Amino acid sequence: MRKRYAMWSCLGGAAAARVGDEMAGPALLLAGLAATGSASTASALLAGVTASAAVGGPVLGALLDRAARPGRLLAAALVLYAAGLMGILAGLGTVPLPVTVLLAVATGLLAPALSGGWTAQLPRMVPPDRLPRANALDAMTFNLSGLLGPALAGAAATVLGAPAAVTVAAGLICLAVVGAWG
Repeated sequence: MRKRYAMWSCLGGAAAARVGDEMAGPALLLAGLAATGSASTASALLAGVTASAAVGGPVLGALLDRAARPGRLLAAALVLYAAGLMGILAGLGTVPLPVTVLLAVATGLLAPALSGGWTAQLPRMVPPDRLPRANALDAMTFNLSGLLGPALAGAAATVLGAPAAVTVAAGLICLAVVGAWG
């Protein structure tokens, strides 16, 4: 029973983190445009977060593989990613653009914790006979987040404003910390 709860906790956390991640990019783009009025500034933020994720993936994967408690490392990466999003938001229009873009690049290094970091933990949490089902459910969270994240970013920006969309994305990522910690 405990393993079943662990699997659902992990999948729920993965879904929340991935929706938050898919929401974060469009939300940053909208917030950057709203705060500065510059499409190039908004694009630079999105590019910074996105491009650095390719570098962070292998490094984070190696750290997770070597960690005695990978869930705690995953949870820490989620908290830092959400804090990075909020730092970018706070810096928009108040600190020089290169500093804000540098923070976006640093934040993006942690982005793999929101995607592959979860999938890599499934074999530790699920008995071998249930792994195919767990992998299928995990794959569905990628599809769910790819559809729901950008739609939520647009809806939140329309209803609450572009900065609130970034805050909602960070909140979803923080919600996933509970699933990762366990």
